[in-house]
Amino acid sequence: MPMQVKPLGEVMAAEITGVDLCAPVSDALKASLKQAIADHLVICIRDQDLTPRELADASRLFGPLKTFVLREDRIDEAPEVSIVSNRPKLNDGKPLVQAKHWHTDDSYLAAPATLTLLYAKTLPKDGGDTEFINCYDVLDALPAAMRSRVANLRAVHKYLSRRNASWVAERSAEEEAETPEVDHPMIRTHPLSGRQSLYINPNRIDRIAGWSDAESDALLDELYEFAFQPQFQYRHKWRYGDLVVWDNRCTMHRANADYDIDQPRVMHRVMLEGEIPR
Repeated sequence: MPMQVKPLGEVMAAEITGVDLCAPVSDALKASLKQAIADHLVICIRDQDLTPRELADASRLFGPLKTFVLREDRIDEAPEVSIVSNRPKLNDGKPLVQAKHWHTDDSYLAAPATLTLLYAKTLPKDGGDTEFINCYDVLDALPAAMRSRVANLRAVHKYLSRRNASWVAERSAEEEAETPEVDHPMIRTHPLSGRQSLYINPNRIDRIAGWSDAESDALLDELYEFAFQPQFQYRHKWRYGDLVVWDNRCTMHRANADYDIDQPRVMHRVMLEGEIPR
């Protein structure tokens, strides 16, 4: 069966069927998958059965891979693959929903990951969806006066921001040295589409460069309130076999914490080599 693309949401996302990523993938199919991401920002490739090594190999169809900063989350047999789960992470031994606040991956790095791939391994009985925001649409809808204020601003991103909304894992000394604070433009131009989007990350932005904390907080809070509106969102309901791919350059996402936390939710994640936001 040839590859089929079916829109999943009104503002972004598409379902991909008719693709087996364990089988040889032609150049034409690879191009079609990349075009689907460009068109829909988020794609869900259904009905995959992938070991960590097969997931890493399939991910290379989209570009060169990187390894996640935190060594302890990497899978030994395929270090490009990391585990994202709600298994106990805190000292009290209680499960923890990671990434439950809006963010875009890797923005605390000078060259954040371009794409992220997330593969469902263990799902709760109900809930545990992943939600996405179309940041192209956010910028397009931003009032002209607000857009003018943001146009030439840069935000300082830190692994451990003073505004961190979600729990973040501790870093080793080596990992800390690899993640100094960086600054990025708040309006980002996609190198492939040429479109601009609002590039924000509530979990990693510490402040606006050159502004006081109070001034930064006032503008950031206003931008976040605007960006979080439902009309910009798509909510993905996971099935076993789903491989979801999204473009970090023009989206935000979060894991939904609406399920019984004692039920395991385990995902395998791959990220593509990054580029400096322009």
